[in-house]
Amino acid sequence: MRILGFTTCLALIIWIMDNAAGISAFVDIICLAIVFGGGTAYALAKGGISQSRDQALLNFADGAVYWGWLGVFVGGIGMATAAAGLTEAKVLGSALAILFLPLLYGYFTKWMIIAAVDSTEG
Repeated sequence: MRILGFTTCLALIIWIMDNAAGISAFVDIICLAIVFGGGTAYALAKGGISQSRDQALLNFADGAVYWGWLGVFVGGIGMATAAAGLTEAKVLGSALAILFLPLLYGYFTKWMIIAAVDSTEG
């Protein structure tokens, strides 16, 4: 039953993303690197190499969210700095959309990890 719930949630978010702007609008390599690289570094910094698999995943999930927020702040500062060059609303909209991707990736990653780790306990 957990797999059905997990699959339904995943299908729902993909459907929402596709209808909102198309899946390609939600893919950015730099944002992925910020979240997954930062999450990995945070997990290593917090628990070291001797932590259990579940604890490492939970630390990674926390780090993904923290680095997602850092990505939003860095992107916002960068966007504000370059605001003079962003004269068209279309360009500003694209930059604003990418600004929020690290946060989406961070929380989505945490949700998936929490669901996976909690399912091993029950």
